[in-house]
Amino acid sequence: MVRRFRVELGRLAAVCPESWSRPMGNGQEFRAGVWPRATLLGRLPAKVVDQVLTAGVERKLCSGRPLIREGELEGYAFVLVRGIVKVTAATETGEALLAIRVGGDLVGEMGVLEKAPRSATVTACTPVWTRVVHRNEFLDLMRRSPDFSVEVAAMISWRLRWANRRRLEFAGQPARVRVCRVLDEIVDTYGARHGSTWSLGVPLTQAEIASLAGIALRTAEKELGQLEQDGVVVRRYRATEVADRDALRLIANGGTNPH
Repeated sequence: MVRRFRVELGRLAAVCPESWSRPMGNGQEFRAGVWPRATLLGRLPAKVVDQVLTAGVERKLCSGRPLIREGELEGYAFVLVRGIVKVTAATETGEALLAIRVGGDLVGEMGVLEKAPRSATVTACTPVWTRVVHRNEFLDLMRRSPDFSVEVAAMISWRLRWANRRRLEFAGQPARVRVCRVLDEIVDTYGARHGSTWSLGVPLTQAEIASLAGIALRTAEKELGQLEQDGVVVRRYRATEVADRDALRLIANGGTNPH
């Protein structure tokens, strides 16, 4: 088991060897409040965060490289310390973007807990610093820390509720509302204000926005174009920014653009 884990880590390291030189140490350079409250590390007590950041081994992955591949059977989870990843799954027509995860989040826990093949692919969309925790150590941490166990369970429950709510809320909604809801959620969670506009905080293409909204790419392009004409968003090369958050929220809630 240990030998196989080392082989798996070697595969990860071989993906981008030139970027694996910067150590994270034991995580002490990170302070409370650096992770979003909605993430696992953002919700854990400081003493438990210290335990998590010393579990497993430290790794860094280049942008564009996979942490997890759908269908593979692997025995470790990733605690994201810094960076952004995308969670995707294969479909009959290509690839669907299921979720976005950021520093403080946990990925790969389902495969570890269920001993089942990976249900999705997780890919770095920025350089990612992470702790790679083997199943045995992950389960031991859950046994030793009730706070960790409770928050992992709460995280899994929240993600399930989020997926169910999205399916219900999006059912029967027009494409324009879906696009605005996706953009509003992303800005709320990851966005930052830059002058007169809000960045999404996550590098998303129009195809990925379409995937999150559950609509065709051509439909998403049409709706984003109309939103740009209405002054709600600004489209740039491989990026979309929000120019009018009030109007975006109004449309997301089923209203119409006041402009």
